[in-house]
Amino acid sequence: MPGSNPIKRLFDLYTSDLSSDEITRLIKRDAGEVYEFFAKDIPKPDPSKNKIVRGLILIRSLFNAFLLKLTPARRIFYIAALFFFIIGFSAPMKPGYILLGFIIINLLLAFELADKLSAKGELDVARKIQSDLIPKHPLNIKNFQISSFYEPAREVGGDYFDVIESKERSYLIIGDVSGKGMAAALYMVRVQSIIYSLLDNFSDVKDLVINLKKYFSSSLRKEYFLTLSIASVEEDGSIILARAGHTPLIWFKSGTQEFEIVCPHGIGIGLNDKGIFEKTLESVKIKPEKNDIIFFYTDGVNEAMNILMEQFGEENIKRVIKNNSGKSIDEIKRALLNALVFFRGEAYQNDDITFIILKAG
Repeated sequence: MPGSNPIKRLFDLYTSDLSSDEITRLIKRDAGEVYEFFAKDIPKPDPSKNKIVRGLILIRSLFNAFLLKLTPARRIFYIAALFFFIIGFSAPMKPGYILLGFIIINLLLAFELADKLSAKGELDVARKIQSDLIPKHPLNIKNFQISSFYEPAREVGGDYFDVIESKERSYLIIGDVSGKGMAAALYMVRVQSIIYSLLDNFSDVKDLVINLKKYFSSSLRKEYFLTLSIASVEEDGSIILARAGHTPLIWFKSGTQEFEIVCPHGIGIGLNDKGIFEKTLESVKIKPEKNDIIFFYTDGVNEAMNILMEQFGEENIKRVIKNNSGKSIDEIKRALLNALVFFRGEAYQNDDITFIILKAG
């Protein structure tokens, strides 16, 4: 409107799409993630020094870590901008130097923003590709109702699950690569491709896990490892499970209203197992009865945290399953997701969440 305050118009322009949720996210989540990003590259504080000295050392270390993340050229221009600001604010004040420093800082910000938006575009493509690898069609397994859920904590994640049907049996695979983000997602794509190739030659779940370890661990970097469970659902409704360090299977027995934790021996793939992986790996066979519930999950479910850093825990999973055991498989899934959301409250998702629920028919 003609005659309106130009400062107000400018303020409205830059805050028109601002929401309280975005501010909350910036303070509670983004700031923490930025700190963790830079803090991993700085030395641990010396406990022998007092708090003030430790604080000053921390600030200096974080600043150095920030500078070293910039490219050498941008690092020099950033230092030059700081130099111009110092000269500009010295007595007597020199506004020309302040303006020059301001221009350099904004140019650097524009370059970094362009890099981020370019990377975000590539992440969006990666997210779509990873999403296409997760089963989307209505899942169907003889003798069971089945429902599943997958949600990465970031654009892409390190969780993976699959349901593979064959003439003799169906396979359920659920896994978790340590860490989150692009690297974990790329490893999971490799896991899936190896499993599909192994199914041409192996049907036993223990053989599948052993050979997956053989072909996958050689390309795994030291800082990563994989936990995984593979289960085969047989024609008679029995389930054979092999577990490489993954979270146990939770079995709710409808007849007795009790739980059994199915946890065959097995360690994660990529750990320094010193040759004991194959020796300790075992498979177990269970035979669920009508209306029994089988729950496969990654640790993003039981380790979901609220703002007090408390974990959702296995007992809450059991409680939700037992209280909703008489309902349909999709209603059980919704009840569990509602319980997770209620428990987290305002806390953001701290890990990928993946689970598969089976209910014997």
